[in-house]
Amino acid sequence: MEGNSIIDAYFNKHASKLTDISIELIRPCLQVLELPKKHVLVKEGQTTGYIYLMIKGAARSYYLKNGKEIHTWFAFEDDVIGALRNYYGIPSRETIELLEDSVMLGFNIQLIKPLMVGNAQISNLVSAALAEYTLYLEDKLYFTHLRTARERYDALLKHEPKTLQRVPLTYIASYLGISRETLSRLRAGQFL
Repeated sequence: MEGNSIIDAYFNKHASKLTDISIELIRPCLQVLELPKKHVLVKEGQTTGYIYLMIKGAARSYYLKNGKEIHTWFAFEDDVIGALRNYYGIPSRETIELLEDSVMLGFNIQLIKPLMVGNAQISNLVSAALAEYTLYLEDKLYFTHLRTARERYDALLKHEPKTLQRVPLTYIASYLGISRETLSRLRAGQFL
């Protein structure tokens, strides 16, 4: 799919409430990126000027703690990804890396921010994306701290089944906050 058709498909699918004027204002802020597996979009301690919509592919986010990767989320098609701190011009605490060859739509934060001031539709679009990400983080904290390993695994199966098909088990165990061995027992149906 060519760059302009990807952008047009985005507007048809995700931004149908925007007027033609708003769409033409945003269009120069968008860039289609085709990047290989293992490409690092954001590295811990760095700032990037983009937030991305995954068109095709997968990504992971992780923090380093004592040299160990602690996974916080996985993203797939139609997910918005980026380091929230970067939106505010603050260096990221997380690293975001592609798990598959990917096609993404990049939103240039610095170009979009001024448009938000004078255009309520654009402001609402960005605000909705930020609110969605905030709700995701709140849910993640809830499940990580208030649910058992079995409940976290069952929720992953129910709400994000593609994760188990497309993400290495070591990363999934880290995401669930359990050992690889515990994940193997959960997958085998052993009661925990």
